[in-house]
Amino acid sequence: MKQCIAAFKTTYETLNAEDCFRDAGIKFRPILKPRKIGSSCRMVLRFDESLLPLAKKVVAKSKLEFAGFYRQEGEIWIKIEND
Repeated sequence: MKQCIAAFKTTYETLNAEDCFRDAGIKFRPILKPRKIGSSCRMVLRFDESLLPLAKKVVAKSKLEFAGFYRQEGEIWIKIEND
């Protein structure tokens, strides 16, 4: 099962995103941000990649200050470009 993370620009935005994800039924886990991901926030939300389309809708609708989605490939995280 592949994992994705959603990174936000601040801890405040990440905490708001938790509520938005919860309300949308997205199962997630807050984790420490991987070092190579650019964001001033130290926390990200990890979730199953199958939920990525829903997560994208939630982020777009919520107007959160968003840093990006990332997909785990082995031990590295690759930014998912908007499609």
